[in-house]
Amino acid sequence: MKLPRQSALALALMATAAQCAYASTAYGDLNNFDTVNDCGVETHGFEIEIDGVHSTDITYTYDWNHYGPPRITEDASNPANPKVFIRYESAKNPDGSWAAYTAVPSTPIGPTGGHACTDPSVNQGCEHFGVGYYGAPTTISYNWLVDDNTSSHSLVHFPSPVMVATPNFTYVPPAPAQPAVVVAVIPAPVVPIPPAQQFGEPSFVKVIKTTTHNANNVALRDLVSDDRNGDGLLDWQNAEPAEVETEFKLLQTNTGANPGKEELQGLGDDAGDGSETVTRRYEFYKYGAAADTRDGETGEAMCDEVDPTTNPNNPQYLHGVGNNVAVTDANGNTYYVDCASQVVVGDYVGAQMAGFDAAMPLGLIDHLQDGEKSVLYTPRSLVVGGDAPYVIQVTQGSLPAGLALGDYTDPQSGNTLHGVLYGTPTTGGTFNFTVQATDASNATASSTYILQVAGDIVVPKYVLVVEKFGGGAGTVAGSGIDCGATCDVLLDAGTTATLAATAGSGSIFTGWAGACAGTGDCVVTVNADTGVSATFVPATVQYMLTVTHSGSGTVSSSPKGINCGKQCSHSYNAGSTITLTAKPAKKHAFLGWSGACSGTALTCTVPMMGDRNVSAEFN
Repeated sequence: MKLPRQSALALALMATAAQCAYASTAYGDLNNFDTVNDCGVETHGFEIEIDGVHSTDITYTYDWNHYGPPRITEDASNPANPKVFIRYESAKNPDGSWAAYTAVPSTPIGPTGGHACTDPSVNQGCEHFGVGYYGAPTTISYNWLVDDNTSSHSLVHFPSPVMVATPNFTYVPPAPAQPAVVVAVIPAPVVPIPPAQQFGEPSFVKVIKTTTHNANNVALRDLVSDDRNGDGLLDWQNAEPAEVETEFKLLQTNTGANPGKEELQGLGDDAGDGSETVTRRYEFYKYGAAADTRDGETGEAMCDEVDPTTNPNNPQYLHGVGNNVAVTDANGNTYYVDCASQVVVGDYVGAQMAGFDAAMPLGLIDHLQDGEKSVLYTPRSLVVGGDAPYVIQVTQGSLPAGLALGDYTDPQSGNTLHGVLYGTPTTGGTFNFTVQATDASNATASSTYILQVAGDIVVPKYVLVVEKFGGGAGTVAGSGIDCGATCDVLLDAGTTATLAATAGSGSIFTGWAGACAGTGDCVVTVNADTGVSATFVPATVQYMLTVTHSGSGTVSSSPKGINCGKQCSHSYNAGSTITLTAKPAKKHAFLGWSGACSGTALTCTVPMMGDRNVSAEFN
């Protein structure tokens, strides 16, 4: 989230509004993006650099990708232009190999396939990242991280930056008889300009906006290109219809030789009383025309228009405009190219989903990065949005010694910020604590955190989590778990936990899944974060027992229901135990059971804790 740059008029209006509804209100936007790995090699992380803000300006981050929560650092060596780095990076395995990666796409990824970028179980060659912030950044740049192929196997920037840009929102609050106004500007992606030239790498952007606005809150994790709630609208649309506002616009960083290519201006919205949320999607594509369509002296891309009669939904047919376009070579000589014969819009490289909230509700960030004993912790806004100041309590557990949570005075600006975690840890260990914040409007938010502080010789701790499924009643208890109420516990590495499941009245416990199996007590040794699930079903639930057989013989059941040859399947109550008896035909032998039964005895028992299949073999 960020505080938008304001005009003098807007600042005057805000000063007036501060006497009423807009006191201490957080203004800003959240940005999420899909990005395709076009490096040609596996990548092992991603870094976002935001210039002109501090670490305390970073609010939410999107943490559901192959790398998890990012590490945030600040470079304040130049007080006039501080830099914050949001770095997603792979951990290393014990053998030194990388634990996570982003694959090289096997085929080009289209914009309609962006939903797979949000699913960590899929690795098709793209990722989804996101960050919110306060302030007015001067520059935002993006880079994939790759192995440097040295003996240290460190992560470095891939030489070419990522061709995705972040929109700038300018917000003018409502005035008497005038609605609020939100204006979105998308700049050219931040890329280097080659020496002695005036233009950097070109790209095309396609802008899609929602047609209306509403006051629904949009969380950072909802600004994705998937339709996870099944309403037929992509999540970034905030349950609204969408339309294309700009088909394709060529953007290219430059030194001022062509300001029209530096950014796409003028996407304004009437935001009513200021409670509406404005959303945008920006799709980015490579410049696909031949190299000889770029000016040899300046680097400017001259095939900079897209034929509007071609298919806008199929980049393979997005040709340029003009068959006699003048281009200058490196020696100053002019020649002419046929842009209309070339596909000028190239491969899809990513999409930015952005939402602007004039009044962000009170919230707490999702995750905290780890710290190190006796090393300054990167100050981080833990409580965001709402109406400051806040009343903050640690309701369970405790912060690491040396850390504080509350008002923080920034050493560079001297400004006092609210809801910041800061300080220098004085002891190592694993700290589990719950934070509750209440703002000036009495809105309340709460979240639980686990913070690791390296530096002392301490026993690592891991989380044991229990989940319950099945729709029945029951509890799981033992080793600090009482689920019911307490369904997770922090345990020392190597702890052996014993969990017992007790079904409630009218319910049946049908078994464990995850780190345990069966229906007896769950005994698990915790050497990593561990999940266990227990299934309780109503006693009225029935499961199907199905018997198959080969050779000559029959199988019967007690209680009755199975008589196979003739009747080979039957439904039984959950939790009942069925005894199957095999009877071989004359001059045949019973060879044994498979499936839910085993062995060669003529009888077997089947606990009906789910649908079961049994096979009997005669010969």
